[in-house]
Amino acid sequence: MQHAFQVGQRYRDTGSFRNADDQFLRWIRGSLDSGIKNTGGIRGLSADHSDTPAALVLVSNDTGVSQHDDPWEDTLAVNAGYISYWGDAKAGNPYDESAYNRQIKTAFDRAAAGQREDAPPVLVFRKPESGVVEFCGLGVPDHFEVRSYRDDAGVQVPNYLFHFSILNTQSVPVSWLHDRARMNDDGHAPDVWQHWVETAEVAQWPTGEPLDQSGRVRRYETAETVVSETFRTDTFDRYEHTCAMTGIREHDLLDIAHILPRSQHPDLAEHPENVLVLNSLHHRAFDAALFTIDSEHRIRTSPSFDPAHPFLRETITDRTGEQLTFPPSVQLRPSFLDELNAGLAWL
Repeated sequence: MQHAFQVGQRYRDTGSFRNADDQFLRWIRGSLDSGIKNTGGIRGLSADHSDTPAALVLVSNDTGVSQHDDPWEDTLAVNAGYISYWGDAKAGNPYDESAYNRQIKTAFDRAAAGQREDAPPVLVFRKPESGVVEFCGLGVPDHFEVRSYRDDAGVQVPNYLFHFSILNTQSVPVSWLHDRARMNDDGHAPDVWQHWVETAEVAQWPTGEPLDQSGRVRRYETAETVVSETFRTDTFDRYEHTCAMTGIREHDLLDIAHILPRSQHPDLAEHPENVLVLNSLHHRAFDAALFTIDSEHRIRTSPSFDPAHPFLRETITDRTGEQLTFPPSVQLRPSFLDELNAGLAWL
């Protein structure tokens, strides 16, 4: 059987490749002599003829899953096409001495140097519950930075924060990982990976559109799924032509923001309970998963979001936990919000 990891699908992780029911360690190992370790977040798949891993597998624990929760939160903004992943560092394990961090940083350095054929593919999973992993996508390096967090003892610990773009492929065949491990062969690689290796162009999930020239994530508007002018007018009327977050009323600055993206849920593009009215800046921040709204309409903010501009602090981060009030004619479907927020590891 030809196995493949599908974005958004969950797989059984028993912790042992010998278990016939295992769909994670067992699939990745396959007929190879060795697979990935049953360890923490960063795992390398060894290559037969190279010290460079054939692939990197990153696993992000949802809150409460691990016995030893990390004091930071990854950002798995799958719907927006990017992932921010904290490296391996503790007070006694400096970030720049961690072997796991060096593996990821080497991949970034090679991509930056134009040696993309030598950069290992990065498969990102989240762990929503014990014994289960969910595939979040195939990532390629975007940029990294050094940030600090404060541990339980109050010690400031610097660490890498790696930012990946998710390539626009729904499926990643396991046979490709095996071919890379044995022969460094990309013959079974997704087309978007081969295109990135050859051109450095990122066709980003979920639309396949390239990143803008700055290399940063942008909001996507798809030509295939547009909303009608009637729906747009009705939505603005229900929201009284006002941004739900800020009270901004300038019509030219207001957008319709979808809770479940229309690119992935075209049938919900004109569902009145799947939309918000936001100003353009907050729309972009919402799509980038810098903040969200829970099913009780409370503002929830990514711990990694630390805006320098006072307007963003005043209207988003300083209001974390505040419950929004909507006009009486507005209803949001709680299940839509729950589905959106299930993909955010930081929530």
